[in-house]
Amino acid sequence: MPVLSAEYALIALEDGAVPFCHYENPRFAVPAPSRWMDAALLKALIDHALEGGIGLTFLLGERRPPAALRRLIERVPHSLIVPWALHEVYPGAMVVLEAKDCADLASLPSNWSRNIILRIGRRDLPRLAAMFDALAGKFGRLSLHLTGIEYFTADDLDLYAGELAGIAASLKKLFADGRRLEVGVLTDRMFLKARRHCDAGEKHLTVAPDGNCHICPAFLSENAEPIGRFEPARGFVAEVPSMVAFERAPLCTRCDAWHCKRCVWLSRGLTGEYNVPSQQQCRLAHIEREASRNLLRELDRIEPFVRLPRIVELNYDDPLDLIGRDPPVFGSDPSGDPML
Repeated sequence: MPVLSAEYALIALEDGAVPFCHYENPRFAVPAPSRWMDAALLKALIDHALEGGIGLTFLLGERRPPAALRRLIERVPHSLIVPWALHEVYPGAMVVLEAKDCADLASLPSNWSRNIILRIGRRDLPRLAAMFDALAGKFGRLSLHLTGIEYFTADDLDLYAGELAGIAASLKKLFADGRRLEVGVLTDRMFLKARRHCDAGEKHLTVAPDGNCHICPAFLSENAEPIGRFEPARGFVAEVPSMVAFERAPLCTRCDAWHCKRCVWLSRGLTGEYNVPSQQQCRLAHIEREASRNLLRELDRIEPFVRLPRIVELNYDDPLDLIGRDPPVFGSDPSGDPML
């Protein structure tokens, strides 16, 4: 197997690491004891990262790591992703919230400026805008991840669009009052001039507690076959499936929903191919793109939005609808001109 380079690595310090994206981890928040990464393996990973300039993000579960692991982590610059249960223990970490956790935020100070990851499933979609209003003022950046999208119906997608419109209306008022905050699915697309996807398997890998390498934590959580291992003497000895590469995704390379995560785990699960997105993913990304376009148009007198290029209106909400059109217009380039 080849030795891979990576810009950064996600390190699951235990089997019960918090899920923070579309996937679930069946070992998270269960009574069974976690299997922790061996201290010698973690030390080798940290040494390799320091030598190669690799960024590290550590994923924790609901329990603090053993003291030996905590001391090693403190040796290296890093990011932490933790569940709500550890938000007080790690004040600088990104905090993952489930819908059930939002009620606990009432006790937080209004200037709490953490980066929050909010995971929402179908059942809680009708409360999304209300949850945002409860969270507003208590985060610097809010990243929204929808779970169970493989079960989303057309009605669910319409509901999501309506909830995003409600969030956008609240954001407009906050921006008009001089507040500055980010909501990834609404504000990212406004500022992007090129794609910014997840890039799992391209720019980063995930290392399990046993040292096995996976494309991302979702594959680890479903006990997928690893793509390789971390070897202290060599580094990431792994081979990413070739179809994970962005250049192998014909629809995605021509799409300007640049904020879309392009989740290869979802694609593999829903279409059987790493490089072919599901209808749900494309529809959701274009619903978010349209909500961003409408919000940006409403912010045309507020800095810095007044100086941003407009987002081109589209006449479709799923790129697959364009197959067979002549010519197939897929979006816009950074100048705002149609991209053929």
